[in-house]
Amino acid sequence: MEIHIQVLSHVIKTIQYRFIKATTGSKEDFGTFKLNEQTRSPNEIIHHMFDLAAKTKSMLNRGHFIVSVYELLDFPDETKRFLNELEELQLTIDSVRIDLELSKKLLQGPILDMVTHIGQIAMLNGLHGNKIQKENYYNAALK
Repeated sequence: MEIHIQVLSHVIKTIQYRFIKATTGSKEDFGTFKLNEQTRSPNEIIHHMFDLAAKTKSMLNRGHFIVSVYELLDFPDETKRFLNELEELQLTIDSVRIDLELSKKLLQGPILDMVTHIGQIAMLNGLHGNKIQKENYYNAALK
């Protein structure tokens, strides 16, 4: 497997790990928490992250970012759907041919956008009363 594909695969595993870390212990009403009317709720952010993963998978399988429009779910279902889509994306990355230029574009676009949103989720979860525990991510054991 080419090194850039190994990196893509590792980044997806990292996203999954950090997302689980950022959402573990969330209070029941966390999904609808908003700082104000101009900000997204965690449900809306996770829904967007799901859309990014689905579009990335679409680009790899079909050569374009066009995907269906999905309805917004509650927090547990939105979380589950996103994690399932990440697993499908992981399988896709491991099974299709991806050139270096496409890998770079996927990293700078949808994949690292998901990383940005994990930080937002973690911050919102802390503001909602669920402080994320410290961890040495350098030594994290990813699946």
